[in-house]
Amino acid sequence: MFKLIKSWSFCVIVLATTHASAQLGLQSVKGIVPLPRVTKWTDSGHFLLSKYNEEAKKSTTVEVDAKTGQEKQFADDGYSLSRPKMLKAKDNDIYLINGKQSERLTNSPEAEEFNPEFSPDSAYIAFSREHDLYVLDLKTKKETRLSNDGSSTILNGYASWVYMEEILGRATEYRAFWWSPDSKQIAFFRTDETHVLLFTITDAGTDHGVVKTQRYPQPGDPNPEVKVGVVNIETGKTAWTDIDEKADQYFGTPYWQPDSKALLVQWLNRKQQDYKIYNVNPLTGKKETIYEEHQDTWINLDEEERLAFLGNTNDFLLISDKSGYRQIYVYNSVAQKMSVVTNGAFVVKTVKYVDLKNKVVYFIANKDHPNHDDLYRVNLNGKGFKRLTFGPYNHQIAMSPDGQYFTTKYANANTPDQLALVNNYGKLIKVLGDSKGPDFDITKASRKDELLTVKSEDGKFDLPLRVSYPRNMIPGKKYPLMVVIYGGPATTGVNDNFSQSMFREDTTQVIYTYLDHRGAYEFGKAGQNYMYKQLGHWEIADWSQSVKWLIQNKQVDPEKVMISGFSYGGYITCYALINAPDVFKYGMAGGSVTDWKYYDSHYTERFMGTPADNPEGYKSSSVFTNIKSLKGRLLLVHGMIDDNVHVINTLQLAAKLEELNKTFEMMLYPGNTHNMIGPKLNHYNNLMNDFRSRCLFDKVKINN
Repeated sequence: MFKLIKSWSFCVIVLATTHASAQLGLQSVKGIVPLPRVTKWTDSGHFLLSKYNEEAKKSTTVEVDAKTGQEKQFADDGYSLSRPKMLKAKDNDIYLINGKQSERLTNSPEAEEFNPEFSPDSAYIAFSREHDLYVLDLKTKKETRLSNDGSSTILNGYASWVYMEEILGRATEYRAFWWSPDSKQIAFFRTDETHVLLFTITDAGTDHGVVKTQRYPQPGDPNPEVKVGVVNIETGKTAWTDIDEKADQYFGTPYWQPDSKALLVQWLNRKQQDYKIYNVNPLTGKKETIYEEHQDTWINLDEEERLAFLGNTNDFLLISDKSGYRQIYVYNSVAQKMSVVTNGAFVVKTVKYVDLKNKVVYFIANKDHPNHDDLYRVNLNGKGFKRLTFGPYNHQIAMSPDGQYFTTKYANANTPDQLALVNNYGKLIKVLGDSKGPDFDITKASRKDELLTVKSEDGKFDLPLRVSYPRNMIPGKKYPLMVVIYGGPATTGVNDNFSQSMFREDTTQVIYTYLDHRGAYEFGKAGQNYMYKQLGHWEIADWSQSVKWLIQNKQVDPEKVMISGFSYGGYITCYALINAPDVFKYGMAGGSVTDWKYYDSHYTERFMGTPADNPEGYKSSSVFTNIKSLKGRLLLVHGMIDDNVHVINTLQLAAKLEELNKTFEMMLYPGNTHNMIGPKLNHYNNLMNDFRSRCLFDKVKINN
């Protein structure tokens, strides 16, 4: 549901009304010129740079020498570099796309195929069909079935919904198999969903309605049973790991050892507090525990790049937030000894490159500013820590294949995007582009943006805000406030990036703000731990503090405060109007969780435990508990076939509001899932804008 969102999502942007949604389709702004774009590093010392010529209305590509910064024209047929060989599943078959050529690889139109994946040597592809795993020899075109018991509830190499959504990630598109580096074996999940309860989804679409079912475990329900296997593609024999598949547990993405002689399997107990890495023999399935970690709150199983081997089979980089902040360690699996590489009250976001020869790791972190991404280097022994990026900017980094150079696209709230080439010691080689043209004038913008911090009520956190004001505010006049949020644990809404929407003609005369609470990504696990077993509480406490500060210091009309969000943001919007009705007067809530007992097991139990273990937490976090306190006007929006946050959340809330004779508005979208992208997007945007206009500028009756 929420784990992939590290900043406010597309749905939240749309729900933020015209100011934020204008960023999606904004035309060119006077004084802003197109920034060159790095398209590809062709080798360790050269990269391609695409430059757009406004007068000619076309792009040209140059190749840049990273050592000198010199450019030369580059000719490409449009396929050789930008379009490598790729696989595509369409019309229930798999096709090999090579440039302009398309070759059909399978012929089974009666059965759909999913997730074709090249072997590392490109000699084979693996894919799933009717919940069984297959491999195809690209030379002989021989197809081999590697599992034989696939069914509607037995899934081989194909993930269950809750694993795809919460553990493996949506980008996998349900793929649950992984090639060995030597292309001879495939690790895969065999999932048994027999005992997972069915959820019924109904929709319009035919004269007699549409009914769908989904295997969807809610908190405390039986989860899918998973066992990990390794199949040899030559013999077809599968070795199953000796881990009890009936245990209440989760498995994360496995990692193959570089020599293919071992598979590292990530294991987490149902309470999500005890984490293990097993070293599994792929020939026998026998396991050995090589790492264990316990946290009193929770451990994230969906961490990206949790570990990376350091050129041998014993040492690897391990990323953990056990200290309270996501940091890098070196772990020796034989001695089972961990050494610290980075340490401090900052968050390591991602490892960009490891230089094994010089024993240096390059990584992105927010050490110098909580809401900035910067590139750093440090020796694997923890010494030589250095920031490589520069200035008061937020950086987007692309490193060369050998880590000797990087390009950075950088900006902040009042500085347009720039592009530069830098070496791995932080020396600027060349400025590659600046989107600020000669006639750029920030004072000509119709809005003014700034980043602020507000001290939390308990004095423990400096809470970030990004605020956007109408440019010509009248002294003493009070203005409506639009609060745009998402708000789930380990996400962030405050970004120090340049927004061209500041230059859009703006007659709304609304102050907009994006807020973060103590559980946001930038405060690390130390901040997120506050949210354990009490979702909703600290979000509203911290955001109320920030809004009150804006009312006192920034000409905000206390009677015209609106909050809007989607998904977790929808939950928080509903929760805010009910639990802080004197602060938040109006709300637009989309795809909302209204009671955590309705959401899925893995995500909910990570933070809340089960209803049986934490009845008071479920009660206090439910939108229904204090529903009689609703005073403001609430708009509820939901897609009818949402398979992520089911529409039952909104319908149950609507039923209770009706019983209490509370005035609210609601719009349901038949045929829509957990987003509003599609042919009804215009209707959705118009609905949001109309509600905002009526509430913030007209007299709208609110609840007593």
